[in-house]
Amino acid sequence: MIDMCKTISDYPDAGGAMPLFYSIRDCIPMGFDILLFCIFIILFAGNYFLIKNKTGRAKILIALLSSSFMMVVLSMMLALAQLVTFKSVLLYGFITIVVFIMFSVSDNT
Repeated sequence: MIDMCKTISDYPDAGGAMPLFYSIRDCIPMGFDILLFCIFIILFAGNYFLIKNKTGRAKILIALLSSSFMMVVLSMMLALAQLVTFKSVLLYGFITIVVFIMFSVSDNT
């Protein structure tokens, strides 16, 4: 049984979809962290192109700030479900603070 992935039946106390998520967490190293990063890239690209189509100007910092703020909330929810560590919440919080400082400093209006 060494080097075998846990299945859904190995988590009898968990309810709903959580046994599936726990088995993914235990079987795939950094699976949810990679998923969070992919969601971050998708959110950034979506925000960037929405802003570019609406205003006609490319505003990278606004798209980066909004996507990183959403990622703080999403990573916090996953951390509370014990699917990721709180280091990922701190990482996205740090990214949010740094991007906000860059946005505040670079504001020309």
